[in-house]
Amino acid sequence: MSGDTRERILSVANELFIEQGYEGTSLREIADRLDITKAALYYHFRSKDEILETLLTPFDTLLDELLGRLEDAHDVEGWAAALTWVVTQIFDYLDFFRLVDRNRHIVELMLVHAKRDHAEMHARVERAAHAAASSVPEEVRMIAALGAVTGFDDWAPTLLKDADPLELQRELTAIVRDVLRVTQSV
Repeated sequence: MSGDTRERILSVANELFIEQGYEGTSLREIADRLDITKAALYYHFRSKDEILETLLTPFDTLLDELLGRLEDAHDVEGWAAALTWVVTQIFDYLDFFRLVDRNRHIVELMLVHAKRDHAEMHARVERAAHAAASSVPEEVRMIAALGAVTGFDDWAPTLLKDADPLELQRELTAIVRDVLRVTQSV
């Protein structure tokens, strides 16, 4: 039953953080919506920050998997396959991206304060692109395609929220193929 309560807390907190924002939501509101006491909430999470950190774990999972796939790619087709994979993941995690969009400032602060080494992440991407590319122009296209996919939620959160997910997935995948000059579907 304890795991169920924890998952319910995360679900309700996610909803409220999207609706009202992280700063606009209190632990009391989360507890009240669940019809539990604040003490019961504190049994599962020590703070609102801990709740948000837990809700952000898909970021680490997606990022680690994407980096691994990019590092395993041996050519532009492999890079396209990795980016196509992450495009499909975006639509499996829409609530996560809505949470990030609604709370971008606090999320960015938490990511900076967390033990995430952005310099190492960038170095891994650069090494992966360099290893898989057969030329500088191809390497540039690989990085540009990655930027198009990974920046989509930042630059088009309303489109991500309101447009047909299948159409967006199809278009993002087509853009990846176009930028990378991969003619066949991956």
